[in-house]
Order: sequence, then structure tokens, then C-alpha cells
Amino acid sequence: MKLSYYLTAITLLFLLLCTNEFTKAQSQQYADSLLRVIEKSPGDKAAYSELNRTIVSICYNDTFLAMEFAKKQYAMAIKENNQLEIGKSILNMGICYDIRGNFDSALNKYQEALDLAEKFDLIKLQGDIYNNFSITQAVLGNMEESTSNALKALAIYEETNDSTLMARIYNNLGARYSEMQNFDEALAYYQKAAIINENIHDNKKLAFNYGNIGLLYYGKEETEKALEYFLKSYSLQDSINDKYNFSIALHNLALAYLQKKEFKKAMNYEQKANKLSTEINDELGVVSSLNGIAQINYEQGNRREALKFFNQSAAIAERIGARYYLIRIYENTSKIYAELKDFENAFIYNQKYNALNDSIMTTEKDKAIQKVNEFEKEKRQQEIQLLTKDSEIQKLNIKREKTIRNSVAAVGILILILAIALYQRFRFVRKTKNELSEKNIIINKEKDRSDELLLNILPAETAEELKTKGRSEARHFEMATVMFMDIKGFTFIAEKLSPQELVDEIDFCFKNFDRIITKHNIEKIKTIGDAYMCAGGLPVANTTNPLDVVTAALEIQDFMKKLKKQKIAEQKPHFELRIGINTGPLVAGIVGTKKFQYDIWGDTVNVASRMESSGEVGEVNISQMTYEKIKDHFVCEYRGKIEAKNKGEVDMYFVKGKA
Repeated sequence: MKLSYYLTAITLLFLLLCTNEFTKAQSQQYADSLLRVIEKSPGDKAAYSELNRTIVSICYNDTFLAMEFAKKQYAMAIKENNQLEIGKSILNMGICYDIRGNFDSALNKYQEALDLAEKFDLIKLQGDIYNNFSITQAVLGNMEESTSNALKALAIYEETNDSTLMARIYNNLGARYSEMQNFDEALAYYQKAAIINENIHDNKKLAFNYGNIGLLYYGKEETEKALEYFLKSYSLQDSINDKYNFSIALHNLALAYLQKKEFKKAMNYEQKANKLSTEINDELGVVSSLNGIAQINYEQGNRREALKFFNQSAAIAERIGARYYLIRIYENTSKIYAELKDFENAFIYNQKYNALNDSIMTTEKDKAIQKVNEFEKEKRQQEIQLLTKDSEIQKLNIKREKTIRNSVAAVGILILILAIALYQRFRFVRKTKNELSEKNIIINKEKDRSDELLLNILPAETAEELKTKGRSEARHFEMATVMFMDIKGFTFIAEKLSPQELVDEIDFCFKNFDRIITKHNIEKIKTIGDAYMCAGGLPVANTTNPLDVVTAALEIQDFMKKLKKQKIAEQKPHFELRIGINTGPLVAGIVGTKKFQYDIWGDTVNVASRMESSGEVGEVNISQMTYEKIKDHFVCEYRGKIEAKNKGEVDMYFVKGKA
């Protein structure tokens, strides 16, 4: 098991180095395409949301490229006078500075974004800014400020009741409690965050949670438990697109193996972490990995080599102001100088350690704990005030009821005279209200049913456009990938099954096709009898659609092969599938007025159909256009030039599996 993890690490790192430039170029193209969408459709919330996610993702690999896009986002938002996106673009610039280790500039940008968010009452953005403030202040050793900002973010996120945001702040608060050495509270917050991220299937954040839980166990010297969580985190890392978090996972594994005295493994992981951190200009990551390399050398008795790496780490940490990290660096440096009999330097670094440790771990820690206590006290006070208000309201209600009873007694005769008329009036009003309520329930149910039916027929973006504008414009897509699937021998099998059995079998297959293509961001177009048609790269354009569609096709063929084995074992008829795929430009839009149909047209669609009819069962047959897009990722078998109806001889390939 240990050997397999080791080999996996080497393989992932190799892939990371080989595909980095491709991924970087792909991310750049994607961000550019989003900016073009925003330029054509100012205020497009979906495009802005995706742009923000992409900029942060790029930031973990190339902070300078991410900063360039954040500035373009800022210019676009200024042009539109979109205050929310202006604030987010400034926040993105701050994150770039933060990852780069330029903490002063990061804090300035966070403050600039916060001033704007407060001015325009952008509550959720304020929460994001406070959360980032908290993380940066923690690195600088300002525990009071860090905790205070984390609690402000928590208060905002609790009001929004957004689970994604709650997971983010729970993770941050776990780190803050860990710094205050309150490990039980820290673990509780990390586990809360992990539960949310498990439920929403956010593997990136879940990997981060597992890493933090592992660090808690590492600090308690429960090495096997720490290693278990570090390996969980490592297995979820996106080693190609997220080098920042992958380097953290490598560093964590190095810590665990060092604690186990497996120095060779520890050094291997730490050197890889250092290489990645250096490559992406993550100076804090470089500090951590240099500390790790120094500690490994020290544990092996190489004191002077350890001292060299501690000094390198200290120089960077002092330059960027990472005070929290300097505590242990100074402590270890002092210890090594003392062991080398250089008592003058040992004394100097011991003084540095004591000053910084007293400042952060005593003064700042006490202030941070005080902030937490004040926050909890304020929450309890608010709960008491709510209970007091409820009590006062109850007293007022009792007093009001007493007044009403006295009034009723005083004017009893008058009420008796009016009772019959009021009762009749009440019955009439109640009957009318009930009828209206029933009609409203029916109307709402029908509306929900109509919306559900519309989403079953049309893509969500197209359906929304149709509802708001009453029409939907046809759109041209420069690159989409179309897949046709057809069941071989359907008529023959249909003769062996009852109508209900036939429908059940087709329904079972098509539901699983729907599940697989949805997973890969592919849009179902239509089914005709036993034929199934879908396409990637629409209604929202993307550059990954050839890879998405071919991956889905292989999964569908694998599903059909397993189903065939099951049916043969049960001595029942079974289906086999031909799949054809082509990539190119096409037009998509809605046809019809009575029964809407989202459809696609163009030669790309026709060629995809020919790929299917010219294929073979159990195979994924692709065109030359698709092959050019996916050849670096899949193993393909050239079939030669095959005659295709109305197309002459066409180059075709069978996709045999992933490369």
C-alpha cells in the first residue's frame, strides 16, 4: 500500500510537469472567452461567477496571469458600474498578492474592497473579505485581528445560511482554534466543514479539510491517524490544475513520514513540495518546505545542513512578514547553534524566539480568546433579549385578551345581535378564501409542473430566456461535439419482449445515458425510437467538450457491456450500442410553437450521424476533427478511409481508452 502511494505521487508529479503549459493556456483561453461573453452581455451573473472561480483557480498556479485577468475584470466592471464585481475583482487582486507572499499589498486590497462593500451594503462580499483578512492576519501572527475577522465572517455567513460559505468559515475557525491550541474546538469546526463539503461533493475543499484534520492529529503526535487523513487529502488533490494545494498535500505527507522516522520518504515529498511552491511563486509554501527539509536533516544528525535551510527559510519569512512561522524557525535555529557550541548566536535567536512567542502565543492568543468569549457572550445576550421580548409580547397579549373579555362582557347584548350577521359574513369570507387558496395552489402546481416540463425539453439557460423574453435566439457555436447512439438489432429484440418490458428496458438504458452525460456537462438533444442524440459545448460554450463527450461515450459503452453480461447470465435478450462522434461548428435553437424542441443543425451533426452508422457495436467511432482534439488524451485506432453516405470516403478512428 505504501509503495502504491509513492508511485502515485511520482506519476502525478510527472503529469503535472508535462501538462502544465497546456492547462495554463486552456485556463487563459477560458477566462478570455468569459470576458468576451461579459462584454457582449453586460451584467451576466453566471459568466461573472465563473470568471471569479477561474481567476482564483489560475491564481494557485500563476499569480501574475491571475492578476492580469483580475485587472481586466476590474476594468469591465468599472465600465458597467457594477459595484459587486468591482469589489470582487479587488478582492481577487488581494488574493493574488496573498498567495505571492506580498501581505501588505494583500491587506491594502482587502481594505479597499471592504470599504466599497460597506458603502454599497454588499453583505455577502463583506463576509468573503473578512474571511481572507482573517487568513492573512494569521500568517502575520496577528491572532487577535485574525480571530476578530473570522467571527465577523461567521456572523454574516450565519445570516445568509449558505452551506458553501459556512464550510469556508468553519475551516477558517478550525485553524484559528488550532493556533490557540484548543484542539477539540478546532476538530469540531473542521468536521463541520468536511460534512458540508462531502454533501456538496466539493473534493477540492474536502481535501483541504482532511489536510487540516491530519495536522491536528500530527500536532497531538497521533502519527497513523494524521497519515490517514493526509493520504485522504492527497488522493483528492487535482495535481494538474491546483499546484498550490497539491504542494501543501506533499508537505503534509512529509511531516507524517518525518514523525515516523521514514526520512527518505519525508525528504522525497518535501523536495517535491519545495519545487512546486517555487514554481508558482508561493513564498509561504517555500518557507514551509524549507523548514521541513531543515527538520529532516536535523533528525538525521546533519545539523549544519539543517541550519542552512532554516536560515534560508527565515530570510524569506522575515522579508514577507510571516511572523507566525518565524516562532518555530527561531526556536530550532537557537537549539542548533547551542548544540554546535555557538552560544552567541544561540542566545540571539533565543531572544528573537522569546520576543515573538510572547507577542503571538501569549498576548495575541489571550486577545484572540477574549474576542471569542466576547462573541459568544454577545450571542447569548442576543438570545436572552429575544426571550425577554417574547415574554413581554406574551404579557401584552394577556393584557389585551383581558381587555377584550371585559369589552365583550360590557357589550354582550350588542355582539349577540350582530353575531348571526357576522357569522354569515365569516362563512362567506372563509368560503371565498378557501376557494381562492385552492385555486392558487392549483395554479402554483401547474406553474411548477410547466417549469419542470420546460426544463425537461430545453436547457436551463434557453428556458429562462424563453420565459423572460418570450423567445430565444438561435446561436452559432464555433466548436461543439455531437454524439449519436443507436441500439443494434432493436426491432429483433422488440419482437421477443412485451411492450411494457421493451419500454422498461429502453427507459433503463436512457436514464443511465442521461446520468452519465449530465456528469460530463453534456446536453441531451432528443431521442427517436432507439436512437439517442446529445452534444457538448452548448448552450454555454466551452473548450473541453471533445474530451467530455468521448469520456462519456466510453463510460456508456462500458455500462452497456456490463449490462450485456448481466442479461446473458439471466438468459435474457440484450442490447448492443453503436456510437458516433464528430466535432465542429453548428447552430442551436428552438423550433416549433406548440411543442418546443431544442435542436441543432449543420454539417457537424450530419457527419456525427455518419460516424454512428459507419461504426461497430461496442465501439466509439470518431471523425478526424474529433481525433485532432482528443488524440493526446486517448488511445485511438485508425480505421482508414471509410465510405460514408453522401460524404464519400472519411477518415475514422475507434477510441480504445484513455492514454
